[in-house]
Amino acid sequence: MIVIVHGYDGSGPGHWQRWLHDELRSRGAAVAFPELPAPTAPQKDQWVAALAAVVAAASTPVTLVCHSLGCWAADHWLAGTTAPSVRAALLVAPPSPLLPFEPVESFLPPPRRRECWAPFVARTLVVGSDDDDYASAEDVAAVAHALGSACRIIPGAGHLNVASGYGPWPFALEWLRTVGAC
Repeated sequence: MIVIVHGYDGSGPGHWQRWLHDELRSRGAAVAFPELPAPTAPQKDQWVAALAAVVAAASTPVTLVCHSLGCWAADHWLAGTTAPSVRAALLVAPPSPLLPFEPVESFLPPPRRRECWAPFVARTLVVGSDDDDYASAEDVAAVAHALGSACRIIPGAGHLNVASGYGPWPFALEWLRTVGAC
């Protein structure tokens, strides 16, 4: 199953995560895109509990597709669970772990424990941009390094959201094919 994890303020109409969800459903893929509690006033424990419930309900190992604060929700969930049933992870535009933005403070600092990601790190990719307002390219590369995963920096991609032109994003679908998730 593919589990899509939105970030702060959700992933509204036109966002690549919505597009990806619809594409996967139209192809008959098992996909979940939970609305995490209070997307504009997120609390780490609530988001982690909601994510844990979705993963627990999956009958097969999950592939995580996370955007922004959803990356840290997944990271906290992994740090607090034993034997997670994860096959692969795509972490897109993780915010800086030093982000000075009060609504996300409960997520900081993210644990970034390499041993939690190790079982599937070969099928994990961190993607960011060189002009994201919420994390520098160096921040994104440091996240990938901390996890032990591959990293891809896309020039001029902003926060990889609707505002930066990321509605349909075939790259995400191709990555899922590459890791055997669909």
